Order: sequence, then C-alpha cells, then structure tokens
Amino acid sequence: MFNANLLKAELLIKGISTDELAKILGINKSTLSKRINGKSEWTLSELKKVGEILGVEKLNQIFFNLKVS
Repeated sequence: MFNANLLKAELLIKGISTDELAKILGINKSTLSKRINGKSEWTLSELKKVGEILGVEKLNQIFFNLKVS
C-alpha cells in the first residue's frame, strides 16, 4: 500500500519539493499529483528514481509496506 504522507515527509527531510521530484522523474506536476493521490500508477523507472533519492529501505516503506512476522 502506498503511503503518500511518508513520501512527502521523506522529501521534506531531503529538501526536495514535489516540483523538483516531478522534474527528476521527467513528468509534469499534475502527473505526479495523480501518482501521489493514487489516481494513476507509478512506473518502474519512477520507482527506481525515487529509490535512488530516498534509498531502498524508505522506498519499501513508502510503496510496499512489507512486514515480516
């Protein structure tokens, strides 16, 4: 399950605005807004870029929320 609040918080910590993230991902701001609001799917290349910025562990927490018991 995608955690938009955690993504926004991690971007804030890194000092990256959503406008900057959209530029990094090569998409426009409205497309990023749709991704964040769950109205469209993230692409694999976008996920890879977010992982490069935030790290794989944060990527998993934000996009996959995997819990191992």
